[in-house]
Amino acid sequence: MNADAAPDPRRLGVPKEVVNEGARTLRHACRSFSEFTESLAEGDSVEGMSPADASWVSSSHHRYRTARRRLWAWAAWNTQLTVGNILDHVQAMQRTLVGEPVAIWSLVSLSRVVQEGAIRVCHLYEASLGPQQRAVRIAAAWLNGARQHQTAARDVGTQAVPEADRIWEHAERASQQAGMSIGLDSRGRPNSAVLGSVKEPFTVNLTNIAAQRPTHLPAWYRISSPTSHSTVWMIAQASGSDEDDRPVMRADPEIVTAAVLAVLGAFEDLVQTLGTYHGHEPQQALQTIRRRTLVVVERQRKWRSRAAEDARLLLDGGV
Repeated sequence: MNADAAPDPRRLGVPKEVVNEGARTLRHACRSFSEFTESLAEGDSVEGMSPADASWVSSSHHRYRTARRRLWAWAAWNTQLTVGNILDHVQAMQRTLVGEPVAIWSLVSLSRVVQEGAIRVCHLYEASLGPQQRAVRIAAAWLNGARQHQTAARDVGTQAVPEADRIWEHAERASQQAGMSIGLDSRGRPNSAVLGSVKEPFTVNLTNIAAQRPTHLPAWYRISSPTSHSTVWMIAQASGSDEDDRPVMRADPEIVTAAVLAVLGAFEDLVQTLGTYHGHEPQQALQTIRRRTLVVVERQRKWRSRAAEDARLLLDGGV
């Protein structure tokens, strides 16, 4: 061994407490977050709308009111499904952590799904949006999902196309009945929802949005992308060789911790955004998440210090 270089901590294995505590943290965070989302009905929202948004809808021309309420109903349904998907993936992360051996890169991909879902929901309920812009953003998200359904249906086969077309037509009609028009790109394809001077694109840059939301780990969404797409330069960073010199994946405590922190950051963003929007005081739930985050960070610091000491002993020949 080169005495000038410390051993890679990944070769020392993942301490069991890092794995067990990671699973426990996710389990408790999942339960707390579920309880918080169930309590949102106790806030000040009216039919799923904030007082400001509800007032804007009520003061709209009578021909638009029902359709605009329908936009918020779709947003609530979309949020319910997305949160369910988030919780499903966090539960999968828990099971991954208690498996033997720990599957390292699946944790990263699962945490990416959690983060992306949180970003999409928070993008719709962002506190800085006025009611008109929120309405257009909701319509754009609805139309974009319907358009993606059409694209997927064509790949599946002709039998799937009629249903996908009906879904698009329903979203298009709902948007138009709410007073909006559909913007087109240079090739005449739908690409945005428009209401007066407000325009929202169908496609949003989630990487840029993630960078602007303070509770998400810096660059984690970008880093997790090559993992999910099996880009070799990324996954090679946690690879090694078995006794037969075949490539194997090695769990890395740093990645385990980062995946757990990504989930806590996503939960914090959701709690802050949804709680504020629905008029439900989020501070108690936020404090719970932040305490868990600090515990995870402190645990990682202790592991890193112990790993450095183990490496020193190895270099010194156990002296």
